[in-house]
Amino acid sequence: MTPYEGLNPVQKEAVTSGDGPLLILAGAGSGKTRVLTARIAWLVREMNVAPQSILAVTFTNKAAGEMRERLRRLIGPQAARLWLGTFHSLGLRILREELRTAGATHDITVYNDDDQLALIRQVMAELEISDKTLAPKAVLAQINEAKNEALSPAEFQSKSRHFLAERIGRIYSHYQRRLHEMNCMDFGDLICEPIRLLRQNPAMLKAYQERFSHVLVDEYQDTNRAQYLFTNLLASGTRNLMAVGDPDQSIYGWRGADINNILDFEKDYPDTALLRLEENYRSTKKILAAANAVIEKNEKRLKKTLWTANEDGALLVYEETRDEYHEVRAVLARLKASLDTDGGLGYRDFAVFYRTNAQSRVFEEELIREGIPYTIVGGVRFYDRKEIRDAIAYLRCVTNPNDMISLQRVVNTPARGVGKVTFDKVRELASEAGVPLLDAFSAFRSGIETGGALHELTLKLLEDSGYMQMWQAEATEEAAERIENIFEFVSAIKDFEAANEGATLSDFLDHVALISDVDSYNEDADHLTLMTIHSAKGLEFKGVLIAGMEEGLFPHTRSFDDPDSLEEERRLCYVGMTRAREKLFLFSARTRSVYGETKSRTCSRFIDDIPAECLSVIECEQESRRVFTFEDRPSRQSTLAAAHGNEQVYQDNHSDPWRVGAMVKHPNFGVGVIKEKTGNGPDAKVIVSFKDAGVKKLALRYAILEVVA
Repeated sequence: MTPYEGLNPVQKEAVTSGDGPLLILAGAGSGKTRVLTARIAWLVREMNVAPQSILAVTFTNKAAGEMRERLRRLIGPQAARLWLGTFHSLGLRILREELRTAGATHDITVYNDDDQLALIRQVMAELEISDKTLAPKAVLAQINEAKNEALSPAEFQSKSRHFLAERIGRIYSHYQRRLHEMNCMDFGDLICEPIRLLRQNPAMLKAYQERFSHVLVDEYQDTNRAQYLFTNLLASGTRNLMAVGDPDQSIYGWRGADINNILDFEKDYPDTALLRLEENYRSTKKILAAANAVIEKNEKRLKKTLWTANEDGALLVYEETRDEYHEVRAVLARLKASLDTDGGLGYRDFAVFYRTNAQSRVFEEELIREGIPYTIVGGVRFYDRKEIRDAIAYLRCVTNPNDMISLQRVVNTPARGVGKVTFDKVRELASEAGVPLLDAFSAFRSGIETGGALHELTLKLLEDSGYMQMWQAEATEEAAERIENIFEFVSAIKDFEAANEGATLSDFLDHVALISDVDSYNEDADHLTLMTIHSAKGLEFKGVLIAGMEEGLFPHTRSFDDPDSLEEERRLCYVGMTRAREKLFLFSARTRSVYGETKSRTCSRFIDDIPAECLSVIECEQESRRVFTFEDRPSRQSTLAAAHGNEQVYQDNHSDPWRVGAMVKHPNFGVGVIKEKTGNGPDAKVIVSFKDAGVKKLALRYAILEVVA
């Protein structure tokens, strides 16, 4: 079997392309993972490139694992020699290699958000900066953003233009010094530190550039500034950089991703070969036509025309509901009807998407009542539970005796008479004596010095330290569940050992630190999947049900005054829609509780963008539902033309302020013209054609409208 067997002509061209920079614009469902995998296999098998000379970057650990498994089938055991993983895992691998070369005596601990926040609070206390005037979470967000931009504390401080930024700069500098003292790094450091090392050591940079003759980066549209710099440093030797991505699926701007990295790729590499993967193998024609119509409204994109040879498929369904509870019942009714129609489908074939995690609560309540098994991606992870985090902190103390945050978490759990005052005093003495902090707690350390297999070490450590006995002594149902979770944690370590021969405790801790919500998603379990659309990236389902298609929720209200953010919301909608293979259902609510207050809602502009011939609309009329076909829907283009091309409608002096033809203003949608009115008094409703937001149906009782002409 050749690496490119069964590929279409453009895919085969991408796989067998020669040296030099290569940009692959890979549309949704166009087989990009297969192309990436085949490219690596072709380089190894046909071009005799050494596997260890290939650096391949994926967006998630799950994607890396799937790619490595495919490569095992194509190139055999050589797949293990590839440098394959996420930016963070590969950055950590480089750091560990350089530390070993430098003869480091202690290991690195990778801090997660909670560890970072604990350290930020401690640093602020040391600097006597009150958390009442500066929120630690806001400080952490600024520091993480600085690291996404690859800004050091000094560079951040040089850019500070106001008092609060100057304070955050001081905290950032002190925070970074503390991390260094403890041999700890946060996620940002896993990219920023390799960049710093490579920039400061020309010989090291040259060695890595010569080592990696080919660099391949997936999801290039979601790289941030630091990842962009890291990639270009490593690839600028041979310039054999293959970037694969889709500007239409760039949805992580809120956490630092810069869509311009892919939009400007040809400027960075003028000799780039550009290929477009435009055949979609996933979705029906109607789903694809609808998604294309939504994304075509964006300006920041590289032109491509996605098409499919798949069947036309069923109409998409848009259903308007009364409120969020009615919406949930409508979603589940659609789910059950789909399961009844096709007996071969299970819950695993469907997913419910929403814009924000807060929308999941009413779904959970109803699913529990209905007895429907479900999984929430992005909920409380197993590794985030208190007892598991405690166990991890104990293990971190074994690998890194300088890890103050982990030691502080467990030194008095169970109680050992070590309060904050005692801990701070011992820490001060350890610093003066120049010894690791853990060495200063000799009695505590004696309880964690042990050996053997990793899972045996862990269990013995938790028993000898008194941690297991602490929960056993509590003798409650909750404590019993925590003990079960600890045993499950020990089993997870045993499984990790079996799958990774020769793995060390540090390897396991790295694995835990780098794992994400999507990495732990089990697609084989027959559960209904609930997740935000951001979490759905890289997944696909036979049926997708998207809730909350309302102005102010999706697109989110935060995007209304920012064209770039609004384009990202549109890309997010496109991503959600293109996860569906055969069925796509869209839902909105006429009223929804937001922060405890019930507010009127209007249909999302993204629904208006869908071609009428692709959509079946079910409108909510009080307790009943009215179904109408696309012929009944007013054309958005025609109503806009009528509204803004016929001035006489503004001059009618009828006594009713909400008359047809009146010009009105809405705080979110702007200025528009009333085209239709139904009902009277508190039950009155109007259809308004807004200049920018399109046609909206509004209930006057709830809508914040004012007549302007």
